[in-house]
Amino acid sequence: MKFRASKVIPVLLAALLAGCSTLVSETGDGPVRYKERVAVVPFINLSETPQAGDRAASILVALLRAEGMSRVEVYLPEDANPLMYESQSRQQEGIDMAAADGVDLIVTGTVEEWRYKAGFDNEPAVGVTLLVRRASDNALVWSGTAAKAGWGRASLGTTGRSVLQELVEAMPLSAGDD
Repeated sequence: MKFRASKVIPVLLAALLAGCSTLVSETGDGPVRYKERVAVVPFINLSETPQAGDRAASILVALLRAEGMSRVEVYLPEDANPLMYESQSRQQEGIDMAAADGVDLIVTGTVEEWRYKAGFDNEPAVGVTLLVRRASDNALVWSGTAAKAGWGRASLGTTGRSVLQELVEAMPLSAGDD
């Protein structure tokens, strides 16, 4: 049996790359419309990196605006202790502020991982979950979770942006009234 590197190498490369990134998404109660007012509130930070939730929320706002959602605002209440990891009370305060402002949708999230892995290459590793809910009745519109491990020379911010971009691309964005 003859070994054919030209056929084996692409299969191995595809398997290697597929193992570096995962995405799971679920559509709930309709699309996310471009015309809707969207609030992004502080993400709960379950990682070991201080302020990872705020970083992810800020990146998400920029990505949604780049997709054409011009009515997106970030609600980041003051933080009495910015080095505190758990931020559930800040998230609730952001939700309350956004609801009082009359937004249509509220995006919450959780940062499960936002760090450089220990080891020889110190690869960045990011894991984020997003939930989009209707402000009026708390109905789930969309949810998704994604994780990725970057390469040794990749930055944590670039890997985080890549994970959030995958989530935005999976979101059911709509220009119409459907």
